[in-house]
Amino acid sequence: MPKAKSRKRIDEDEMPIVEPLPLDPVKKVPVETSMILDMEGKGAEVASALIVNGLSAFLAVTNKGVNLVATNRATTEFLPVKITSRANWPELDLKRDDAERLEKAGAVLAFLAGEDDDRTTWYLSVGEFLSKARDRGESTLSIKIDDHWEWLEKFEGHAGIKKAFAKLLK
Repeated sequence: MPKAKSRKRIDEDEMPIVEPLPLDPVKKVPVETSMILDMEGKGAEVASALIVNGLSAFLAVTNKGVNLVATNRATTEFLPVKITSRANWPELDLKRDDAERLEKAGAVLAFLAGEDDDRTTWYLSVGEFLSKARDRGESTLSIKIDDHWEWLEKFEGHAGIKKAFAKLLK
C-alpha cells in the first residue's frame, strides 16, 4: 500500500499578501416602468392576501377588467378578481357593464379603502355585491359603506377571503 504524501505546511508569515481588486463604480440604471401595470401594488397586495389564505394568484397582463386570477393550490379551478382602490371611499361601486360580465364569470370584487397603513379590504362575490347594490345612475351600481357596515363586516379581510373564495378553498 503506497504511503500518502504529506503536504508542506505554510506558515502564515510566509503566505503572500494579495491586494483586492478595485471595485467598478456602481452605475444607476433607470427602471423601465412603462410596462408595469400594477404601479401602486394593489394587485400584489391582494395576491399576497390570497396566498396567505391558501390560494394561488396570477396577476393579469391587462389593465382593464379583471386584475388577477385566483386559483386553488392545484390550479384546477379559477376565479377572476376585480380590484378597486380609493383612499376616501363612502361607497363601494361597480360599473353596470362590468357587473353582468363579472357575474357570469363568478368573479370576486376586492375593494381596498383607505391609505396603506390604515386600509380596510372587503372581498365580495359579484352576486353578494348585487344583492345590496343600488342603481346610482351614471351607469354605476353602489353600496353605501355607512348604511351596510354590519353586513360588510363578514366580507372584511381574511374572513371575506374565506367566504368569497370558498369554492376554491374546499
